[in-house]
Parts: sequence; C-alpha cells; structure tokens
Amino acid sequence: MEFSLTQDHQLLSETARKVGEEFGLEYWRALDAKKEFAFDFWQKVCDMGLAGAALPEEYGGSGLGMLEMALIIENLSAGGGGSTVGQLFMNNPIFGGVPISKFGSDDVKREYLPKLVSGDMRFAMALTEPDVGSNTLQIKTFAKREGNKWLLNGNKIWITCVPQAHKILVVARTTRYEDAPKRSVGISNFLIDVDRVGLTHSAIDKVGTNTNPSSLVFFQDVEVRPDELLGTLDHGWPELLEVLNTERIVTTAGLVGAGKLALQLGANYSRDRKVFGDTPIEANTAKMIASQAATKAIERAMQTMGGMGFSKEMDVERLWRDARLFHFAPVSEEMILNYIAVHDLGLPRGY
Repeated sequence: MEFSLTQDHQLLSETARKVGEEFGLEYWRALDAKKEFAFDFWQKVCDMGLAGAALPEEYGGSGLGMLEMALIIENLSAGGGGSTVGQLFMNNPIFGGVPISKFGSDDVKREYLPKLVSGDMRFAMALTEPDVGSNTLQIKTFAKREGNKWLLNGNKIWITCVPQAHKILVVARTTRYEDAPKRSVGISNFLIDVDRVGLTHSAIDKVGTNTNPSSLVFFQDVEVRPDELLGTLDHGWPELLEVLNTERIVTTAGLVGAGKLALQLGANYSRDRKVFGDTPIEANTAKMIASQAATKAIERAMQTMGGMGFSKEMDVERLWRDARLFHFAPVSEEMILNYIAVHDLGLPRGY
C-alpha cells in the first residue's frame, strides 16, 4: 500500500501550514487566556478555501476527500492552534457540511453550503445528553408532531460553540425508545436556528478548550418546521453515523497536528536551553492512538521544559489541557476497546 503524498497533497499541506503559522502561538495563547473564539483564524481558513475542501464544487467547495481535509487540519493544528482546530472543522464542514450535502434538499444545499464555505454561517450539533452516556439511541430529547410541525423538548450537554453558531443540528427522537420497533428506529435530525424561541443555552466552566466554549442547551416547546428535517424521519440513525464517522477523522487529524507541534516546541526548547553548562536536554482505533500519542508527546515536551512547561508563555500547557478532552470525546477509549473486543476479538459483549 502506498502512503506517500502526491505533489498536490504536499502543496495543500504547505498552504495549510502557512495559514496555521500566520496565526501562531501568541495568537492562540491570547485567545485561550480571554476564552475567545478564533473568528479571525476561521475566516482566514474559509477565505483560503480550506473549510470547503471536501464539500461539493457546485456549492463553492473543492470536491476533495477526507484525506485532503485531514492533511489541512493536521497542518493548521501544527502551525499553532493544536487540537482545537479539529473542533472548528468538526462543527462546520462536518456537523454542518456532511449532513447538508448528503441529506439536505437542493434548496437547503443552495442556501447553506456556500455560506458555510465562505465563513458567513457557522454550525453546531446537539447530541450528547446529561442522563445518556455512550448509548445515543436512548436519548430523551423528543420532537412531538403538532400538525405540520414539531415541538422539541429536552436537554443537551457539552455542545461545542453554540454562541458562535447560526444553525444547530439537533438529534432527537420522533418515536420514543420504548415505542420503536427496534432500537435504531425513531431518531431524526433537525437543522434549526440557534436563535429560536424556546432554545436557551448556558456556558459550562471547564478546564480546557477555552477558545471553543461548551454549553448546556435547553429546548422548551421549540417549533421545528417541516423543511428543517434533515434526512429521513425516524430513520436518521444511519445518517447520523456518517456524520460521527467523519467527526473521528477530523479529531484524529487535529491531535496528530497537536503532537507534532508539541514535539517541535520541545525540540526547540531543548536546543536553546542549557543545563549543567553545555549539556543540552533532548524530547475509532486511529482516534484512540492519536489521542494517546498526542498526550504523550505533549507531556514529553512539558517534561523537557521542567517548570517552564507549566507556564502559559510556553504554550504546551494549553495543548495539554485541550488534548485531554479527546481521550473520552467524541467517543471514549473504553468504548473503542469494547468495540475492538467484540468485533475484532470475538469476546462477549460487555455493554
């Protein structure tokens, strides 16, 4: 199997790296301290055509694939942003672009995809719930049919970049779990305005990923129009999986980039830092390996710097805080190991 990059891949990677380095460590350090969203960075990514790399050409994208998107994210992340860059792509080309391009009507595609590509519209996805763990099929958020519309009620948690989003992909049940003919039936996906009567959200105080806020989201009799159903009523589960599978890819790419950045920071520091005179100091399966490798690389960089590794001015502490999230998101390492045990090793199902 051939793993070398083509000249086009190398050029794409270099372009992304240059954009990432234009918004370097000081930029991200300042945003992290102020807990501000990277509006300028994301607009530049869009202006350079990188956000729409894997989206259809007829709507302003480049019509490339997930490999090209992964290379873009990896190099943007390595340029200074770290793993949070993957979250920006997760929210927009993935949570917005994938379901719209695959399951949206022609009108929806024409209205939203060009705005996503240009940066004029941003997205979020509301999936995780407070009382539901990894078993998404048991979500309780429910959309009740009322005439030609739905009334949406429920709560979501750990939803990324809600205040910055214009549209939010809401995963809800339209047939309750206990009434469904089988577990995977009854899931529907709706793309609605964040600014909608009955939809409220509040920030979660957290330890990392400060530039991408996380929120609790509440739906109280939120009206949903028929044209806001994205995909197939009651059969949105396999459609959602297409979104979640690509989410894992962009997460992995961001972590790989963060690991490369941390190694570079550690190596740079070891070349400049002198200790004892002239003696220098030297430093879904793919998602799990990437998160573990990124954390190990970042911690090595911190260890190389000693006490300075805990200082905000050296940047690796931000990379360390942000990368920690991805040991359990978007899917926990334990669930990945469970899946490997059952499907690859043939062990009894333990969940």
